[in-house]
Amino acid sequence: MAADASAATRPPRGGAYLDPIGDPTAEAGDGGQGGGHAGSGGSGSDSTPDPCFWEVMVDDDTIFPVYAEDGPGRRYSQTGRWLQRTCPSLGAVPVNGVFLVPEGGAVDPRALAADALATASIPAPSIATSPSVDGRLFVGIPTWMWVDTGWWRAYAATARAGRVSSTVSATPVTVTWSTGDGATVTCNGPGAAWRSGLEEGASDCTHTYRRASDAQRDGRFQLRATVTIRVTWTSNVAGGGALPAITRTTTVPVEVGEIQAIGTRGGQER
Repeated sequence: MAADASAATRPPRGGAYLDPIGDPTAEAGDGGQGGGHAGSGGSGSDSTPDPCFWEVMVDDDTIFPVYAEDGPGRRYSQTGRWLQRTCPSLGAVPVNGVFLVPEGGAVDPRALAADALATASIPAPSIATSPSVDGRLFVGIPTWMWVDTGWWRAYAATARAGRVSSTVSATPVTVTWSTGDGATVTCNGPGAAWRSGLEEGASDCTHTYRRASDAQRDGRFQLRATVTIRVTWTSNVAGGGALPAITRTTTVPVEVGEIQAIGTRGGQER
């Protein structure tokens, strides 16, 4: 198992570690005599130099793989280097229970991808209907529903930890409309925006209300669009894969009314 080089156990000067802003403070020793590589910080008031030293065991973990002892999968450090603490007459000694320490701390590329996703700016979708939700929808007349194509696009974000970076790509795939009257409509894609001259069957993302909304508390149905977004990730040190899908939702109130038809029979109005 590998461990992070925390402030309490990080290599002293003459070893190798990253300071708080991520810059190397020293180069690791090459496994020679410890006296030439040790710092002066003994324990307590004892000024005796620490004879132990840090040496580089793995120069580049993208070339020489490091694996965790307690589970599958490769491990990576922020610098690519892995260190071992060595003391004269004792040889390698464990640090926090492990012998191989990641310089700068261990990095999980998949977890880094999740961090990237958390920073991605993906707003709620912009939606529209025809007839427009700004006016009134009607019983018996198909309502076209769609998500703005400017919103329906791929979103990307990158997170970095030392030399390791992971990038996520989030792509909308389906939208499920809850129409407020108990029906749901799932569309593969954003749906077609209505324009004059289109056939009624030109969109597969429509809903026909069968009753008016006047019986609702505020006289409106709540039209809700929930977009499912597929998320994948890649890394400069690992292959990548998929993260759990995410969703974004927009809800708007819609008034649905009935068209009052006037007909005649035998010249008389009905």
